[in-house]
Order: sequence, then structure tokens, then C-alpha cells
Amino acid sequence: MESLAPWLWVAATFFLVVVPVGSLLWKSLELPESGSRGLDNYAEVLTQGSVLEAIFNSFWIGTATTIGALLIAVPFAFLVSRTDMPGRRFFRSVAVLTFAAPSFIAAMGWILLLGPRGGLLNEYVLVPLGLPAFDIFGAKGIILVLTLFLYPLVFLPVTDALDNMDSRLEEAAESAGATRWHTLRAVTLPLMLPPIFSGSLLVFISAFVIFGPVALLGGPVGFQTIPTAMLELMTFPPRIEYAAVLGLPVLFALGVLLYLQRKLYGKRAYTTVGGKPGQKRTVELGVWRWVAWFFGFVVLLFSIVLPFGVLLLTSFRKAVGLPLTWDNLVLFDNYRALVERPAILESFWNSLWIALVATVASIVVAVLAVWLLERSRTRLRPAIQPFMLAPLAFPGAILGIAMVIAYSGSPYWLGGTLTIMLLAYLIRVVPQSFTYVHAGFKQVNAETEEAARVLGASWSESMRRVTIPLLRGPILSIGVLNFVLLFRELDVSIFLFTGTNNVAPVILYNLASESQFQLMGALSVVMLVINLGVVLVARRLLGVRVAH
Repeated sequence: MESLAPWLWVAATFFLVVVPVGSLLWKSLELPESGSRGLDNYAEVLTQGSVLEAIFNSFWIGTATTIGALLIAVPFAFLVSRTDMPGRRFFRSVAVLTFAAPSFIAAMGWILLLGPRGGLLNEYVLVPLGLPAFDIFGAKGIILVLTLFLYPLVFLPVTDALDNMDSRLEEAAESAGATRWHTLRAVTLPLMLPPIFSGSLLVFISAFVIFGPVALLGGPVGFQTIPTAMLELMTFPPRIEYAAVLGLPVLFALGVLLYLQRKLYGKRAYTTVGGKPGQKRTVELGVWRWVAWFFGFVVLLFSIVLPFGVLLLTSFRKAVGLPLTWDNLVLFDNYRALVERPAILESFWNSLWIALVATVASIVVAVLAVWLLERSRTRLRPAIQPFMLAPLAFPGAILGIAMVIAYSGSPYWLGGTLTIMLLAYLIRVVPQSFTYVHAGFKQVNAETEEAARVLGASWSESMRRVTIPLLRGPILSIGVLNFVLLFRELDVSIFLFTGTNNVAPVILYNLASESQFQLMGALSVVMLVINLGVVLVARRLLGVRVAH
């Protein structure tokens, strides 16, 4: 079995990386009219006004969202880490809850709050106060939603950097006569730049290629970015080779950005003075403590409470178009309607088992790859990490198109099946599975495995009875993360959906597109409860494991 391990990894890599990328490139060169191949598709697509506009829109939406996320995340991180702001531990904990639901669910919540017709904030707050109603549809609405959804990508690493920064650097600057403002600008901020830059790149990349919020908020007004333009190229009429052309430059650009991010982030250093790191002082805000608390409260209110709270409220309404009165409220009618619709129930169970199987499969591939990298002497070792991390450069839309090209037709014929969804989900989470397992594997002493082999255990038995149990913590952690991400995965699913392979995120998106907001709210709440339940159970299991 041990001798087969390299070949098993090669086979997995071939289907998860080589086939999708190669098929995307090959399809982009296809000229259906002449039956030949060449670069004519690139000239045709990249000179279309609508495509160029979509590319431009992606760039400026990504840039504006990054600026908005920085304006929220950097001061919020400083307040949480370095001041005596009330409730700072609570704010730090709940920030990550933003990711408990997909971004398109947050967009749905904001449609119900700030839609031009029947938006609750417009109807009950802004208009009664004599303020103009806010129209959530269009570019400004997309930027608002993405900023509130993605700011934790900057907030979390910057908070971590501030926590680990030795305050004696700042004290030394002040003892030399620097003012507090000069110390902040000349000492603190430069040490924060690597995580700020890293988080900003992640925000930009995410906003650049995101599908759900752009489709929901931009579709009604004809606003497109690259992912929505790619979906249109596949449907009206289908020109999948054009979509492939649009995907390849994006794939290359994102690969360069991710490589740059990893290089810069890997060089970060928060402490440069020998001694005990992480000693930090707390800035006393005085009467401004409560102003800081109010800032954190507003961030929490707009990023979590309002968009997800209105979905909960909508799940109990009879009709969105009627006034919000007791007569317009029901208890379980909308939830009962979910169960009574076979397509919704089927999609729900499909999402559950596909997310579970893809999660387990990604961990199996990751464990195999990490063992080959750390324990074997195979010549494949230099290629293992790059290939395992390569899918990071696949945004959802491009991965979806690559899967359609690679596996829908001959020789696999997986188009319209749940199998192609499963394979795409697996590719989606392989990089983070590899990263988590690799980090855990570094802490496993090789002598433990060698002792088992000396006592007569086979390779598979030592993996099953020694290595895997020692990796239980990282495996459980990444398993929970992968399941939560895959259970609500839309960006890939929408490109692979044909009507015969229903999954819950696509059904949810279709309910919103068809303005069936009560059912949409109910299904959103069910998905949120399941994701939060999985996270809480996993935290409990991890706590029990640590206690023992």
C-alpha cells in the first residue's frame, strides 16, 4: 500500500488540477466555426464593449470594497486589541460570525431592508425621518454588502498582529520624544502593514470574483462583473469557449496576486526586540470608551444583526408587500412550505451529503499529500505543495466553467449530475485541508510512527491507528470549516446547475430571483442554524478533546 501512495496522489492531482486547467486552456483556443484552434477567441472576447465594462467593474468594485473594508477593519482592530473599549472580547468573537452565511444571503437581507419597494429601513426609518430612500440595487449596494461581509479578512489578521506586537517598541519611540500620533504613524502602522496588505489582497480577490451579491444586486439594473458576464456567455446563447477565454487571464492574475500575498505575508514580523514578545499596553480612552463601543455596535448591527435578523423576521411573514403588522405574521407556515416542496427538500439533503463527502475526501487527499511531503522519499515532493495549493487561484465562477468543460462531455459525461458538484466541491476545499493537516503534521513526531512499524504494523495500519488519531484536532477543525463553506457554496454550484442536480444554495438563489422572499427567509434561517450548530458541536468536541 505504501508503494501505491505516490500513484494515488498523482491520480488525485490529475483529476483535481491538471484536467480542469488543461481543459479550460484547450477550450479557449477552440474555433467552432472553422473546427480549428487559435487565438481568435481572445481577440473577439476582449474587444467586446460589454466584456471590457465587466472587467472594469470587477476592478473598481474590488478596489472600492477593499478601501471600505480597511476603513472599518483597521480602527476596529486597534480598538479591540489596544484600548479599554467595553465589550472588546465580544466584538472580537462575533466578527467571525459574518462568515456563518454566504454573502448572497447577506445581500438578500439587504434587499429586504433597503429595496426601493418595501424595504423595511426605507419604509419605517429613512422616509419617516424625511431622508431619501436608499436603493440597494446597483454598484453602491454591492460595495456596501461586500464591505460589511469581507471586512473580517482584514480585521482578524490585523488584530492578531496588534496582539503580538511588543509595545516596548512604541515606548522606546515615546521615550525618545515622539508624540503618540508620531509613534502610531512611524512605529505601529509600519509593523501592521504586512497583515493589512495580506488582508487587503484577500478582500480584493474575493470582491473581484464574487458572484452572488453582484447577480442579486446588479442584475436588476444591468450591472455586470466578470463572473456574471461569464454566466451570460454560457447561456445567451452558450459560447463556453468565450467564457473560457475570460477565465484564463483572471486565473493568471489571481495566481500572481496569491503568490505575492503568500510571499509578503510570510515575511511579516511583529516583534524585533529580543525578550518577551506580545507585551502590549492598553490605551485608556476615558469618556471616548463609549464612543468606541458605539462604533463596534454599529459594525455588528450592520454586518450581522440587520441582514440576518430581517431574514428571520421575513420567515414569519405572510407577504413581504403588506405592512409589517401582527396580521401579517405567521408561525410555521413558511417552514412547513419548505418541507412540502420536494425540490427544496431534495436540494437540502443533496447539499448535506455532498458537503460531507467532499469534506472527508479532501481530508483523505490532504493526509496522503502531507505524508508524502513529510515522510516519504518520493521524487514528487517538490511538486506536492504547489499542486495542492493551485486551486486557490480558482474563483468559483472559473472553477465552475472549467468543470463544465472538463467533465460534462466525453469521456466522463458528468454534466447535470451531483457527481460533478461533488468533484468541484472537493477541488474547492483541498488547499485549506492541505494547509491545516500540514500544520498539524509538523507536530507529530516521526518516531511514533516508526515505533508502530517496528512492532509490525503495516503502513495503512500505522496511519489509521497512530497518525490519524494524532491529527484529530486539525482534522476536526478543517472538517467543520469545509462543511460550513460547502453547505452554502453558490459560486461554483450556479455554473454546474442544470435543474436535475438541485442543491440548497442554488434553490435559495432562485427563490430570491423569483421574489419568494418568505420561503427564502425560512430556508436561509434553516441553513444558518445548521451551520452554527455544526460549529458549536465541533467547538464542544474540541474542548472535550483538549480537556482530556
